[in-house]
Amino acid sequence: MKVTMLENEVWYGLAVSEGTKMPVGKDDDFSFAMQPVSTNNQYSPLLLSNKGRYIWGEDAFDTKISDGVIEVTSKLRPAELYEGYTDLRGAFRAAAEAHFPADGKLPPEEFFSKPQYNTWIELIYNQNQKDITEYCRHIVENDMPKGVIMIDDLWTPYYGNWEFDRVKFPDPKGMIDLLHEWGFKVMLWICPFVSPDSFEFRYLRDKGGLVRNPDGNVRIVGWWNGFSGVLDLSNPVDIEWFRSRCGHLTEDYGVDGFKFDAGDACFYRPDDKTAGNVTPNEQCRLWADIGLGYPYNEYRACYRNAGRPLVQRLQDKSHSWTGHGINELIPNMLAQGILGYSYGCPDMVGGGSFSDFLPGSTKFDPELFVRYCATAALMPMIQFSAAPWRVLDDEHYAMILGLMKLREEFLPTILELVKNSAKTGEPAVRYMEYVFPGQGFEKVLDQFCLGDDIIVAPVLTKGTLTRDIALPDGKWKDHRTGKIYDGGKTITVDAPVDSLPIMERVR
Repeated sequence: MKVTMLENEVWYGLAVSEGTKMPVGKDDDFSFAMQPVSTNNQYSPLLLSNKGRYIWGEDAFDTKISDGVIEVTSKLRPAELYEGYTDLRGAFRAAAEAHFPADGKLPPEEFFSKPQYNTWIELIYNQNQKDITEYCRHIVENDMPKGVIMIDDLWTPYYGNWEFDRVKFPDPKGMIDLLHEWGFKVMLWICPFVSPDSFEFRYLRDKGGLVRNPDGNVRIVGWWNGFSGVLDLSNPVDIEWFRSRCGHLTEDYGVDGFKFDAGDACFYRPDDKTAGNVTPNEQCRLWADIGLGYPYNEYRACYRNAGRPLVQRLQDKSHSWTGHGINELIPNMLAQGILGYSYGCPDMVGGGSFSDFLPGSTKFDPELFVRYCATAALMPMIQFSAAPWRVLDDEHYAMILGLMKLREEFLPTILELVKNSAKTGEPAVRYMEYVFPGQGFEKVLDQFCLGDDIIVAPVLTKGTLTRDIALPDGKWKDHRTGKIYDGGKTITVDAPVDSLPIMERVR
């Protein structure tokens, strides 16, 4: 199918990883493939226009844009063009209602009301009971709010053996009971890989499980931690086994839920032999379906699972101002929202690369860490991994505590917006163009609307102590100073390192 762009028309969507390239217009050359796909974050066969049009596919499609013409091709069911919805918001509402309606359910409130914590940066592959307990103790002692704690990779002896390593965790239930007593919810990292030469691998192989090569032998998949068998998520054998292991952890240890990592379509192949004869994209979708059985869940890779109570994290960001760092947080969170993934988390504060936080690292930048925190502070969720009380001096750590108080101030608004997401599908974090169509904000990607009445404009460049903010028509109040500004222009406000520029609409 080919679609010719209208005058001044631009398009958004497809994949969160493409957020910095959005929107695309008639002067852009752009391509994105879903057959197969290489992205490691959320994506959907959906394009939306600021002129009230959208393209939707019941199956994945590839996109090429050149000379003002959009060409989409699918190997399965063809995509369709839908028109007549006025603007970007109208197009989104129509698409959501027709193709991924909100199911009325919301992830548990703790995901929004408190920070999340993840043990990855502090412990890396040495996840263990003693240090996890100490990490949580330090959260309490350093006056951070208690929230969800995610125990990351390698709490288990090997992949597929979803049981605590008893050398590292001599009393896992006692640890979880203690963390519950302190006010934490406990989640475990988990994935669809099964180590070869293991009991679990042989069991699933002999039962007819696991993804197979065309010749019927189990396929060994290369991934970031080595080589493993991978669950066939269309196979009842694999699903029943995996859910039984999750059930053991929740029932016998009191685990609250799971960080469902991997599941990316790129770990599957079109010629895989599977029970349901499904595509790699469908494997990714089915992986997210599992999480619907566990209210405490988190995903990084997702396909066509918008409108559902799934926590969606941005893929790992670097500790940097540019590249895949802080500069991507707003564009990618906006892309999450316009694709219908409303319950987003902008990765770990400061980024998820552990080497940047090792003692003596020359890459670590306290100013960047604080600005990262400020950028995430009014997004639906915020997650820490690198312990701010360890990596920061007292002055910068006080800034983090101040930003947490700022988040608490806006928490009623955030909760109201995510509850609305559960009813309507509309995201809490919105493009300027979504809320203020036709005012020239189509390509504004460095500030966002929190709902319809708040504009958040974090500082995203090093050493900068002022912020230019594009204001829509009307009157706007600077949250920090109380000063009232006339809209319809760009203003400049002071932005000390300990602050977050916020403009509130004066009704």
